Amino acid sequence: MIIRPLQEEDCGVFAEGFAAQGWNKPLCQFQKYLEEQKAGSRKVVAAQWQGEAAGYATLLPGAEAGPFVGKGWPEITDFNVLRKFQRRGIGNRILDTAEQLAARTSGQVVLGVGLHSGYGSAQRLYVKRGYVPDGSGVWYEDGPLGQYESCNNDDNLVLYLSKKLQKRELRQLKEEELAPQLFAYFDRFQPVERCWRKIDGNWIIKDVPFTERWGEAEYLELTECLMRTVKTGGFVWGVFLDGKLKGFTSVEADLLGGKCRYADLSCIHVSADCRGEGLGRLLFLKAAESAVELGAEKLYISAHSSVESQAFYRSMGCAEAEEYNARHVELEPCDCQLEYLLG
Repeated sequence: MIIRPLQEEDCGVFAEGFAAQGWNKPLCQFQKYLEEQKAGSRKVVAAQWQGEAAGYATLLPGAEAGPFVGKGWPEITDFNVLRKFQRRGIGNRILDTAEQLAARTSGQVVLGVGLHSGYGSAQRLYVKRGYVPDGSGVWYEDGPLGQYESCNNDDNLVLYLSKKLQKRELRQLKEEELAPQLFAYFDRFQPVERCWRKIDGNWIIKDVPFTERWGEAEYLELTECLMRTVKTGGFVWGVFLDGKLKGFTSVEADLLGGKCRYADLSCIHVSADCRGEGLGRLLFLKAAESAVELGAEKLYISAHSSVESQAFYRSMGCAEAEEYNARHVELEPCDCQLEYLLG
C-alpha cells in the first residue's frame, strides 16, 4: 500500500472505477481536485494498492458548509474506497494521513457524513476513530434541520462530526536537547510472546516470552548513544505529540557493507501509549530520507525479532539483508538483520 498525493493518471482510473460500481464521479471532478491540489487550496490523499488506485479523501483548510464554517478547522471531504479494495485497512490509512496533515495546522479536524445506509460503513469507521457529533443536530441541504421538520433521507441529510487532534511535530533533534529528561513522557515497554528465529537456514516462530521495559540506566545510555550519533554527523529525528516526545529514530553517518551501500538505522522506537498511530511509519520514512542524503543505497536494520516488530518492518518493505554486519550480529545475535532498498 502506498499513500501519496493525487496524480494525473489517478483521475481516469477513479472515474472509471466508480462508474463501474454505479457512482456518478466524473473525470472532471478529479481533474478539478488535481488543479486545487496544485494551487494549494485542497489536499488530496490517494491510496494505491499493489499498483492500482484504490481510494482517496480530500482535505480542505477550513469547512465550507455546516456548523464549522469560520472556525478554521480542516475538513475531510469526499472520502471513498473502491469496493473491490475495501476491508483491507485502506480507509484507515487514508484517514490516518489526512488527520496527520490536519494536525499540522489545527487541534481539530471535522467532516460530515450522510445518514442513510449507504454511509453505514463510514459512520461506524468515524465513531471507532473518535469522531463525535457537534451537537447542532442533522443538517439538510446545507442548513440545520429544525425539530420535527420533514426531509428526504438522501445525500443532503448530513450529521457533522469533529475529532480532537494532538499537535504532531517531526523534527531533527539537536545535541543540546539530548538529555534523559527529554524522555520523561516516553515509555519503552513491550511484552513479547513470540519471536522469529533462523534455524538451519529456515525462519520459524518460537515461543520466547519476556517483557522489555527501560529504566533510568537505559535512558542514560540511550542519551549518550544519540549524542554520539549527532556529533559524528548522523541524524536523530523525534516526533512530538503536544510537545512531548513519543518516538525517535537515528541513522549513523558511517556507511556499512563491503561497498559502503548501507546506512545504519541504529534505532527506531515509539512510546507504548502511542503505537498504532502511524508514528513508526513516519519515523521510518524520515530515516530513509536521511539515508539517501548520506549517499546510501539501502538502510540496514538490526531489528527486534518479535513477531510484532517484524510485521512492522515487513509492512514497510524490508527484507532479509543480503550482507550481514558482523558487529550487529555480535551485539544482538537474536535480532533479524534486515535491509530496505532506498528510492
